Amino acid sequence: MSSHTFRHSFAIHLLLHGRPLKYVSQLLGHKSMDSTEIYTNVLTIDGGHFLEGVDFH
Repeated sequence: MSSHTFRHSFAIHLLLHGRPLKYVSQLLGHKSMDSTEIYTNVLTIDGGHFLEGVDFH
């Protein structure tokens, strides 16, 4: 796994667990919220399939 893939996975993980977009943006070091909003687009395309069979601990 590349560092870029890890970064994206980390952002998606935080959003799936209800962390605010502004919080995720700050952690990723984005200067603009527009950069972080890309992750919300990924989740809304087919968000239901992200959680099928996943058990968060």
